[in-house]
Amino acid sequence: MRLRARFGGKMVAAVVILLAAAAIVSFLVYQQGMVLAKDFYMIGVSSSAPRLDDQRFRVIQVDQGVAGNALKARKIDVYLTGQTIFYRDDDRSQYAAGAVKTYLRTGELQRVAGEYPLNQAFPLRVEVNYLKAPAKAIGTASVVTVADIMGSAPGAGTSGVQPGTLQSDLTDNQGQSLPAGQAITDQSDASVREQLAGLSSSRSMPEFKAEFASNKEVIVPSLMTPPIPLAQVLLAFAYILPIFFISIFFTSGFIEEKLGRKINILLSTPVTPMQIIIGKMLPYLGYSLLIVIAITLVLRGNLLLALAIFVPVILFIFAIYLGVALQYRTFKDQTFFSLLAVTCITGYLVFPAMFVGINDLSYVSPLTLAVQMYRGIDITPYQYMLSTVPMLLVFVLALTVGTRVFHEEYLLSFKPIQIKVRDAIYFAMDKHHLAVSAAIFSLLFIPVVFMIELGIITMAFNLPKALALGVVIFLCVIIEEIFKSLTVAVSIEHGLIKKWQQVVLLAVVSAAFFFIGEKLLLFMSLKVISESIFTAAVFASNALWIPLAVHSVCTLVVCLMTYRLGMKGYPLALLGGSLLHGIYNMYLIGAFR
Repeated sequence: MRLRARFGGKMVAAVVILLAAAAIVSFLVYQQGMVLAKDFYMIGVSSSAPRLDDQRFRVIQVDQGVAGNALKARKIDVYLTGQTIFYRDDDRSQYAAGAVKTYLRTGELQRVAGEYPLNQAFPLRVEVNYLKAPAKAIGTASVVTVADIMGSAPGAGTSGVQPGTLQSDLTDNQGQSLPAGQAITDQSDASVREQLAGLSSSRSMPEFKAEFASNKEVIVPSLMTPPIPLAQVLLAFAYILPIFFISIFFTSGFIEEKLGRKINILLSTPVTPMQIIIGKMLPYLGYSLLIVIAITLVLRGNLLLALAIFVPVILFIFAIYLGVALQYRTFKDQTFFSLLAVTCITGYLVFPAMFVGINDLSYVSPLTLAVQMYRGIDITPYQYMLSTVPMLLVFVLALTVGTRVFHEEYLLSFKPIQIKVRDAIYFAMDKHHLAVSAAIFSLLFIPVVFMIELGIITMAFNLPKALALGVVIFLCVIIEEIFKSLTVAVSIEHGLIKKWQQVVLLAVVSAAFFFIGEKLLLFMSLKVISESIFTAAVFASNALWIPLAVHSVCTLVVCLMTYRLGMKGYPLALLGGSLLHGIYNMYLIGAFR
């Protein structure tokens, strides 16, 4: 209905044609058979050059004496003789050379497979086994031997054969003993034939995988297609972008009803704000779930596990877009901040996942769990909780605040974003129980702080360690002090606090509950990412013993300075409290020793 409202008359036909064209082009690109690529590269060949039967190449005969000048004059992209490929230093010529080499390599593999027995044509096969790290005490070293691998990984090379029994236990169908090499070859020939089938057409794409090998999979190095670049990005585009598209319809519909005053009519009915918000989300949440189900079935993933991974992601995205819908009342503002949300959320989901298999910080992103799902690797409860629990808590925070600000005074007001955020906290607070509000908001803010800080840590991997450590500590302490003091600062701004003793009480309560909640999430994160220098500096080991007094004192500095200077002095107060917090953290990690 919203598509019909946006596009009418001839526009409907135009949209249908564009969508059909996009689907056809996408399919052709996936199959590497796009017509636009016909005669894309100009290939000069000598009389002794191998045949090139590929529509991407426009092949012309060139005498060897003039080939050099033709190549320099850019009349041809590469020159191919019987033994050598000549190309220029520019990108186009090198891309053409790479395409020719790939084509010739595939043709050679087909020739070898047709002329020789499989065990002679492809004598090297590798079976991939993912092993769990042995349990060990912190600070101790462990040694994994070949015997450990063979014993702990059934099927490692010989389908569960134990070390020392290889010759006697392998038999053929008639019960005759087989040499170990023959048994292993017979066992993996089926896998070789399966991979050879992918070479039947040099233009076919390999089956999509998040990584190039699953657990227990046999691969042949000479047949192995290089892993798809940035597979995590492909997963993000496959799963996340359609959800973004749907959530934008959710926010635009919300804005439209705000502008048309339909929200006022809803508010006058005996329906609660929670019911209104959930009711508006449900259709779009349903469409998002259908997309996840469809994509998982196409990619042949584990459907239940995919839903467990991406439902928190969907709720997190809708929580962010609910905030956008509640904050703004014009399509111009909504469009700008929707695009900003897309950028930030995509960066948070994709960038950490780039470190899959490199650093455990990748588990910050649920896309890492999706990669493991497609690789067939087990996901531990702690890994799942680290990736998804903060997102679920952000959704709870968005609903909690959203239901409290769902009234005409807030929804239809024009104010800068920082004031709207403070107003949202003010409306969501219990004015008669400020200490309870400070405690609850401190707990609800923790997953937001947690996600921001882990995002900062992940980004800091691009910097030198000495610089990165300082940047991480500086940014993280500022983030913490903002969210610890924000509820108290809003109370001061709206005149809910009359005495400095109340400031002290609320600051201590806010710091104490933030400290408790932070350590609960910290315990979970240390189970997964305890080996990073950045987490050791900000969250780990020594941070577990940071006294509650440090949090309280730093928050007290911020709140008392704000009480004295007003909200105009809040940035200066934040700087003072963050400086104390940062110095203490630097001392803990030995920066001053």
